[in-house]
Amino acid sequence: MQLALDSADRLVELIEERRGAVAPEEAARHLFALTRPPVGLAHELLDGVVSADSRLAWHAGAVALARPAAEQLLLERATYVVVDLETTGLRPGQARICEIGAVRIRALAEAGSFQTLVNPGGPLPPAVARLTGLADPLLRRAPSPSVAVRRFLAFAGDAVLVAHNARFDLGFLDREVERLNGRRIASPVIDTVALARRLLAGRAERLGLASLAHFFGTAATPCHRALPDAEATAEILLALIGLAQERGARTVEDLVTLSAPRQRRVYGKRNLAFGAPTLPGVYLFRG
Repeated sequence: MQLALDSADRLVELIEERRGAVAPEEAARHLFALTRPPVGLAHELLDGVVSADSRLAWHAGAVALARPAAEQLLLERATYVVVDLETTGLRPGQARICEIGAVRIRALAEAGSFQTLVNPGGPLPPAVARLTGLADPLLRRAPSPSVAVRRFLAFAGDAVLVAHNARFDLGFLDREVERLNGRRIASPVIDTVALARRLLAGRAERLGLASLAHFFGTAATPCHRALPDAEATAEILLALIGLAQERGARTVEDLVTLSAPRQRRVYGKRNLAFGAPTLPGVYLFRG
C-alpha cells in the first residue's frame, strides 16, 4: 500500500513539473526505471497506480491530474486571476520576486486587484532598477517573499490563474510556494502567449505583451510594473476569450487546452521499432 502511495506521489509531482499530461512511457521510465517500455506494458503498470488514486486520471491515452472542478466551469462563470511579476532576474532559485500584481476577473469583468512590492533580500540589479523604476530603499520596507506570496494566494483562492508567458511567472511562484509548503500551485493555468499564438495565427506578428496590448487597443499600458502589466494582460485575456468562444470554446478546460503548448506526439510511432532486430543486416518483415 505504501509503495502505491509513494508511486502516486511521484507521478503527481512529475505531472505538476511537466504542467500537463505525461505519456505512459515517460511515466513508466520515471517510476519503474524502465529504459524503453512498450506502451502496452507502461499502461498496464501505471493503471494500478492511476486507478487507486483520485488525484490521477487517464486522458487521451496519457496520465494526467484529475480535472479540477474549475475546469468544468463555463468561461463566463469562471473566476480568473491574472498575475504579473517583476523579478530580479530570469531564473527562479537564483533570482527573486520584487513585485506582484494581479487582477481578478469574474463574469468576464474586472472584480478587484492586488499589488505588493516584495523585498528580494538583496540589492536590485541596475538593469532591473532602470527597467522598472524600483529602488532598493523602497523594497527594503516591503514584505518578504513568503509573506507577499501568502497574501497573493489568499487573493487568488481557487481561481484559474492567467499569465503572459505563464512558464516564467509560475516558475517563480511555484518556487516560493514550494518553500512555504513543499507543493506547487495546483490551479488550472492559462498562458495568454500560447493562447494568442493559437487564436491569432497569421494576424499578429508579435506576441509580446506590449505588441498584443497595441493589437487589441487595451486601456492599460504595459510599463514593466506588475499591476499595469497584469491589467493589460487581463484585457488581452478577455479579448482572447471572445475569439475562443467564436471557435466553439465553452469551458475553462477548452481554454486550457487551447493555451497548452503543442507537443509532438511521436511516442506512438516509436512503438513500431520495439522488437526490431538490433544488429545491422538486411531483413524481410512480413505481416
